[in-house]
Amino acid sequence: MRLGRSRQALRPRHRAVIVAAAIAPALAACNGAPAPVALPPMSASGTPAVSTTLASPSAQQQVIAAFTGYNDALSQAEQSRSAVQARDMLRPYLVASRINATIQTMISIWASGEVFYGQDVVHILSVSVSGTTAFVHDCENTSSAGLENAKTGRVVPGSTGVPDLNLVTRLDLMGGHWLVQSQVIEDLPCAA
Repeated sequence: MRLGRSRQALRPRHRAVIVAAAIAPALAACNGAPAPVALPPMSASGTPAVSTTLASPSAQQQVIAAFTGYNDALSQAEQSRSAVQARDMLRPYLVASRINATIQTMISIWASGEVFYGQDVVHILSVSVSGTTAFVHDCENTSSAGLENAKTGRVVPGSTGVPDLNLVTRLDLMGGHWLVQSQVIEDLPCAA
């Protein structure tokens, strides 16, 4: 099981940075042709009428937003080098029972004179939602991320990731918010 993408708890995967903005174009690109866009109706004056109702995001969209938010918050928490700031950043995305262990792992890495570097690239393969439980299966490219010595800037041997980390993340709906409960690395490589 992997949670908090901690460097010590997960070898060779040692960096959890996400490019959240890359997710939306990647998902949109899956459809191939652009979807037709409905234009708003015209008012009597010939200008577009403004709708005051907004569509609520689907459960699947909420899960994807929570998942990408968690990845972004985790990256920021790792780079903060502050347990207090890291806790505040993770609280909206990670179940309370997992926060302390995640923070403790970061503290031990910082104390050893190591810092996080690089960026993971997430490729969501599937999202399934059943009631208050959801699973996100993604194939992450973690090969340009890892740990480096804070003083020398040298990469810590064995800390870099892989190009095809096969990851399943469980999220639970708690208090109206999807929170990361656990992450499991599948033994087989994946292909995005």
